[in-house]
Amino acid sequence: MRFAIKVKVLDSCIGCGICWTICPKGVLTGKLRDKAYVINEQACSGCYSCQDNCPYSAIVITPTITSQNN
Repeated sequence: MRFAIKVKVLDSCIGCGICWTICPKGVLTGKLRDKAYVINEQACSGCYSCQDNCPYSAIVITPTITSQNN
């Protein structure tokens, strides 16, 4: 099985910076806007650090199956 990781920033984001600071892969940033946004979704390893540490539950990580090898 192959997986893709979807990273979504919800409207409840206030731009506190925890997610883009804690992300080891640089998936998120907020430097050009007032809120977090995804800049490199393909780099996400699915560690859930951003989602688990967001005090506003504004980050949602969703792994999805993209293909299945038989």
